[in-house]
Amino acid sequence: MFRARLLLAISLLGFLALTEGVVALWAQHTAQFQVQRGRLNSDILKGFVELSASKQKLRSWTAQRLLSAQAIPESRDRLITEMRAGLKELNDLALRLDALERTQASSSRTQGLRERSVARYQSLEVLARHLDELERALLTVESLEEGAEGRRAWDRLSALFDRSQGQDLRSLLNAEIVAEQAATEASRAAADQALTTMRRTVLGISVTALLVAVWLAFYFMRRLKQPIDDLSQGALALQGGNLSHRIPERQLDEFGSVARSFNTMAAELQLRRTQEQADRERLEEMVEARTAELREANDTLLALDQRRRRFFADVSHELRTPATAIRGEAEVALRGREKTAQEYQQALARIVSTVGQFSHVVEDLTLLARSDFEQLVWQQQVLNWPELLQSLCEQMSAQAQSAQVQLSWHLEAAGFGRDMIRGDAKRLRQMFVIVLENALRYSHAGGRIEVNARAVGGLLTVQVQDQGIGISEGDLPHVFERHYRAQAARLHRPDGIGLGLPIAQMIAQAHAAQIQLRSVQGQGTCVSIDLPLCSAEVEEE
Repeated sequence: MFRARLLLAISLLGFLALTEGVVALWAQHTAQFQVQRGRLNSDILKGFVELSASKQKLRSWTAQRLLSAQAIPESRDRLITEMRAGLKELNDLALRLDALERTQASSSRTQGLRERSVARYQSLEVLARHLDELERALLTVESLEEGAEGRRAWDRLSALFDRSQGQDLRSLLNAEIVAEQAATEASRAAADQALTTMRRTVLGISVTALLVAVWLAFYFMRRLKQPIDDLSQGALALQGGNLSHRIPERQLDEFGSVARSFNTMAAELQLRRTQEQADRERLEEMVEARTAELREANDTLLALDQRRRRFFADVSHELRTPATAIRGEAEVALRGREKTAQEYQQALARIVSTVGQFSHVVEDLTLLARSDFEQLVWQQQVLNWPELLQSLCEQMSAQAQSAQVQLSWHLEAAGFGRDMIRGDAKRLRQMFVIVLENALRYSHAGGRIEVNARAVGGLLTVQVQDQGIGISEGDLPHVFERHYRAQAARLHRPDGIGLGLPIAQMIAQAHAAQIQLRSVQGQGTCVSIDLPLCSAEVEEE
């Protein structure tokens, strides 16, 4: 209920403000209309005055022409041109004034405005025809010869200046000037009246709004004092720990609702105080549970440390094995009888192969270490992915034949410069080689590997599907963890330290790509890589 009264008060003040604004806009609009109308009337008055002055100058030229030949025709032509321009400007001003008056004039004044407009247009038509007659007559005016009757010629030309089409042109011009002066004064008076009305109305509404605001402030001050005092006392009582204090529920409005809510809160606080001991016990249980979680986390850390130790042991073994093999090959080659060049070449070839494996392991470890410290430098360039994958598949097909595995590929190139990706060619090739080598390593003889690539929706999707040993559901979430190798993988291929897929994932993330695995144990694995495409225009830039 109090909310409704407050809304009503605000609505009343808003209505008064809106009324004041509407009245001010109306008065401003009316004053602006009268000012524009007064300007047009003043311009029309000025035009008639200038037309009358030009006509008088033309009369003076005619008198000079009759008395002597010093009045040149160019002055006559200039005056007639000025009068025609003045008549055209008067017509334009009259049209603008009519358009303005049609949009603003009330129905009671429409008849008078229409009559004044018709009279104005008639006068302008008479003056236009008179100017044509005057121009034709003045073309034949020449200086009087000696002995000619000058008085009669002057009277005839004066009649041509003063009368036309049965009307007295002097009276016509004077009447138009007087009418336009009256219209100008009327417009000014109407504008002043509109401004006066606006000032009085705005002042009245402002005073009314002020009185209403003062009354509303006094009313709401009295209505708010007692409820606020009750709430303040209640808050102080709760602050002092007196939870039994209750606020009187005197009213049925919003303040009564607040008082009831306050009393309910106080009762709830009393109830909470009795439950404090139970909360403490519950907190102790939570602490114990958290301690158990921390203990479990510690066990997890220990397990991770154990995995790290196992990794270093694996790394030590992987590095020691090729080193031992190299040393053994060298000792065998140097020991015993003198060997042929072919035998030395075979020993060196085996050493080179072992060094290649050694270098591969070191390179993988170095690559991951540099990635951890964000020290890798990527050679970004625009690449044609069909050419990249085609050469890679052709290279891997020889390894597939050696492993008795059938490798097939299908590349759906879009053409027209839309088969481009941006990245480090060496690292992207390394990523795809890791995926294909994994497919070969964990495939059975006689198996099949399919590579499918196509560009869809701004992405290059490459899928490598094999028919190998697959990955169990429990091992699948861990395949991208460093040094992780599933038990089935260890049994199938004892060599390897579990760095291939982590390196592939690191390269994919550096190229804003995604790499995902789907697998069923015993049926094979599908690796999907999504790379963003770029246009060939990027390379041109």
